[in-house]
Amino acid sequence: MARGSAPEGSPVVPSTDGNINEIQKPGEGPPAVPQPVDYTDLYERIKDKPCRVVQINQQLEGFNGRPFRTRSDIIERELEPIHKAQTLSEVHEELDAAGLRLKQLGVFSHVEFVAHEEPLDDPSACTVDVHLEETNWYKIRAATYVEDSERTFELGASLTNALGNAEHLGANFEYGTENSHTASVSYRQPRAMGLPFLLELRGSQLFRNNQKASSYTEQLRGAVLGFKSLNGRHTLEYELGWRRLLDPSRSASRAVVAQMGDFLKSALRYTAVADHRDLGAGGAAAALGGAGWAVKSTTEVAGLVPPSSSGAGGSSLGTGGYCGGPVDLVANVPMDDTGAVVFSLGLSAGLLLPWGEGALSRPSCIADRFFLGGPSSLRGFKYKGAGPSDVRRPPAGTSRGEQAQLSGRRDALGGDVYTSIFASLMFQLPHPALKLLNLHGHAFVNGGNVMQLSGTGRAPATLLSDFGSTFRWSCGTGLVVPTPLGRFEANYCVILSSQEHDRVRRGIQLGFAASNM
Repeated sequence: MARGSAPEGSPVVPSTDGNINEIQKPGEGPPAVPQPVDYTDLYERIKDKPCRVVQINQQLEGFNGRPFRTRSDIIERELEPIHKAQTLSEVHEELDAAGLRLKQLGVFSHVEFVAHEEPLDDPSACTVDVHLEETNWYKIRAATYVEDSERTFELGASLTNALGNAEHLGANFEYGTENSHTASVSYRQPRAMGLPFLLELRGSQLFRNNQKASSYTEQLRGAVLGFKSLNGRHTLEYELGWRRLLDPSRSASRAVVAQMGDFLKSALRYTAVADHRDLGAGGAAAALGGAGWAVKSTTEVAGLVPPSSSGAGGSSLGTGGYCGGPVDLVANVPMDDTGAVVFSLGLSAGLLLPWGEGALSRPSCIADRFFLGGPSSLRGFKYKGAGPSDVRRPPAGTSRGEQAQLSGRRDALGGDVYTSIFASLMFQLPHPALKLLNLHGHAFVNGGNVMQLSGTGRAPATLLSDFGSTFRWSCGTGLVVPTPLGRFEANYCVILSSQEHDRVRRGIQLGFAASNM
């Protein structure tokens, strides 16, 4: 039943050393030598005996000796199912489930249950002691990271359980080296109304500078309502926001200018994650997120509320919608028991399939498209350096000589369908000093392509044929250092296949490669 208990009527009692010993009877010889007890076998014999929890004692501790904040009714809600247990095995199952529910609230640093055989005059009853310790209720953090070749500084603050409802309030600000910035506030409620999901409401204002690669800027103000499973495997979100695309330089290509304007973004998004990597795996596998495999899929349906927008010349933009999204798969296979050499395979693919009246004749929004190029997607090519592009217009007031110098500049347009393949052999370097620096070597092969589907006026069969015939390939070798910003890579790249107007990076390429997941 409880810890140190035995079946009713058996001549055994718990000993001080944790073993169960026989009782010496009057007239018998010296006591027998204590014999070890198989507690697994003992539990199997008594697990179905009647057992019920008659009392739950709570030991509650605030963070660092401060007053306990969590409301009692929230704790009682998570402990209530324990009283429904009718056998010893059911008690154990309910205690495990209650401990998991309390941890999922995200406000306790320590959760412990201890069952006692009390009251002693009732062999089918037990008492449970619950020990809870709260985490700190406020946090301030600062970090830097690299995303889309732009280094970004992040500053955030959060209040956890400030009102005692296990709620999480947060504010976040990000500022990038290309003047991109985002400000957001969020509210999260785990196990809202006792249900097994995390409720999140997030509002944000975003400015993204894409002038270097595509000659436009994006402003987005909106809100996201999300429901996330507590194990993080499933997320359902609805986003509603107002988006504005601008051409501050007045030199964007005609394809980009045709996209400028204001319109509404309304999208329902579902994300599923299956991660079977062993994060505790050592060797080179640790630099890749662990040995094993993982897959992440995002499906989005946009245009649920038809936007009203006007592009250049009063043409309608984005009056329909699309469905689809990216899929990422990664597998890391150690080649020996030590994990010193790991074969890694990564695959990313995505599709934006337009829907609505005249969908295939209308180009998709450039801010929703896929782009290819850079250490995170296609080594040997510059960031957004592979795929469709269009020549930029010369800025107003430039001379003919200046126009000739600028004539080769092009805007990356992205595409509605893409794929990226990565295979590498990563290995630990043998010198002790290099191991101390966590420096690894790798040899790799990269391939990928991206193409527009809608608005091209071309038949699907022709597009499919061109997608295969214009595939880009590269290979190389280099050094890898895992950092908090991502994997810093110094690679020597060889271009095996490229297309006209691609922006390639032959030879040495330095950069950060974000995780595929």
